[in-house]
Amino acid sequence: MKSLPLLLAGWLVALPSMAEPEPSGAPYMPVSAAPAYTDAAALTYRAYDQKIPYGEDPHQFGLLWLPEPGASADKPTVVLVHGGCWLEAYDISHTYALATALAHEGFPVWNLEYRRTGASGGSWPASYTDIRAGLQKIPALAQFGLDTDRLVIVGHSAGGHLAMLAAADWPNLFPQQRPSASAIGLAAITDIAGYARGENSCQRATAQFMGGMPAIRQDAYAAATPRASDITIPVTLLHGDQDPIVPIGQFEQFEGPMVRKSLEPGAAHFDWIHPGTPAFRTLLEHLTTPNREET
Repeated sequence: MKSLPLLLAGWLVALPSMAEPEPSGAPYMPVSAAPAYTDAAALTYRAYDQKIPYGEDPHQFGLLWLPEPGASADKPTVVLVHGGCWLEAYDISHTYALATALAHEGFPVWNLEYRRTGASGGSWPASYTDIRAGLQKIPALAQFGLDTDRLVIVGHSAGGHLAMLAAADWPNLFPQQRPSASAIGLAAITDIAGYARGENSCQRATAQFMGGMPAIRQDAYAAATPRASDITIPVTLLHGDQDPIVPIGQFEQFEGPMVRKSLEPGAAHFDWIHPGTPAFRTLLEHLTTPNREET
């Protein structure tokens, strides 16, 4: 296996060579566990149906994939929050195949872009402020035939961190006419201060996002830490037991009465964004029956 810095470098190099969209949303061929980022980034995908801004900044928009004709109906709307170490270099495009596959399965997908560390001006708390605004845009999507009263917030990696913050913040997001919701963290970063003290490339990017290390930004880290005890909606954490980017401790230590967890044997970090993996099938099971008992 490549070293982690090389793995992340390969991720960055792969971004300009994203596959082109195809008109078909056909299922993806099965692949073995632990695919590389480049494998997921090279997948073809169906173009989104709508691009809708939720703010004035060019990075404040969501992409809407509607279910394909003939897909089974009566599915909740998936709110997808991509990862990428909160960095400008890693944009929404690496989740296009995942959004395509979910739409093929009958899920409407509201895939959120947001400001990230770098030229877009994103950092803490701007990235999370954007996710809040993107979620609050959901009632306006009813015009496209979505079920805006049933939501599943799905976040991967750094996007999982933002999704867990939203889960803990849910009563404040919708003080009136609150949608029914659950959340799924895919290799989610749950302890941001602990993550910042790590040595891999993504861990080192945490201080850039937060504006410093935990010792000098204590209040900011406290505000940016999702607390399982504050969560009032069902949450499921899914994590691969071979993940080299988000340590398994981030999965193990997040405990609360509304939190369930499932460890995926053989899965690494990018299994969750590749629709051909066994991990993707696990995700579909949890989308259908959220917050089932720990396996």
